[in-house]
Amino acid sequence: MPPGIIGSLRFHALVQETGSLPPPKPGMPPSFWVILVVGALFIAIVLPRLRRRRDGPVETLGSFGASAGGAREELERLLTEIQDLSREHIARLDTKIRMLNQLLLECDQKKRELEGLLGKLSAPEAPSKSPPRSANPLHDQVYTLQDSGKQILDICAATGLEKGEVELILGLRKMPPA
Repeated sequence: MPPGIIGSLRFHALVQETGSLPPPKPGMPPSFWVILVVGALFIAIVLPRLRRRRDGPVETLGSFGASAGGAREELERLLTEIQDLSREHIARLDTKIRMLNQLLLECDQKKRELEGLLGKLSAPEAPSKSPPRSANPLHDQVYTLQDSGKQILDICAATGLEKGEVELILGLRKMPPA
């Protein structure tokens, strides 16, 4: 330790033991004692606080300390939640797309029926026997595609239906009408 600090520590200890300041020595100005007291107080009060600040936790560059683990877990939780919501919305959109495709098929079927009726009105012909139609135009499309020689996977691609759905519709065709 520097000699100035040792002297002020001795002075501080002397003040604590006696409870008062020692009488000034001849040749020492009173301002010296004031400076000495202020120095001792500085050493006793301010320096320990400065050391505590300097010796505090030092974090490495690029780290977030203890809060990094919690923030990472929060981000992972949010990412999982976003993925779940995305899957849910995609499933809803797929359902709506399938419904819209079915509605488009029904519209095409109605258009063909109207064109047929308009054709009959403009040119009356002898009634021809046609195979009975199902109530669902999607079923008619599946039957037409099978009659044209398409395979089940081709029918699935053309209608947007799953393989099991196409097989079920084709199985209904084989059943006798009730």
